[in-house]
Amino acid sequence: MDRFACLSALALFVAGSADTLAQDARLALGAKVFDTDCKTCHDTGKAKNDAPQLSETSEWKDRLGKGRAELYKNSIEGFSGYFAMPPRGGNPNLTDEEVKAAVDFLLYRAGLWQ
Repeated sequence: MDRFACLSALALFVAGSADTLAQDARLALGAKVFDTDCKTCHDTGKAKNDAPQLSETSEWKDRLGKGRAELYKNSIEGFSGYFAMPPRGGNPNLTDEEVKAAVDFLLYRAGLWQ
């Protein structure tokens, strides 16, 4: 392998590692937000508001089918219908990025991370 090929391979590895680190950091943030703000409704068995649980892959798959942007929007702005999702999971102090990271963590735990 010539020097250029080696450098190219190294650059691809480093870029991939940076993406992995960013993804890991986002999921770590999502796990933290989930534990403090989302777990009460989404990891207790069926809650009174019938919130989809971490273990309910089909529920998350249906929601993801409407698009990740819609899932983020409903989590940030809130949603009411068959069930109620308060804006920002009931914590107005969460940033959009924190809410999105929590959504990504839920999708990851449901086996739907893309």
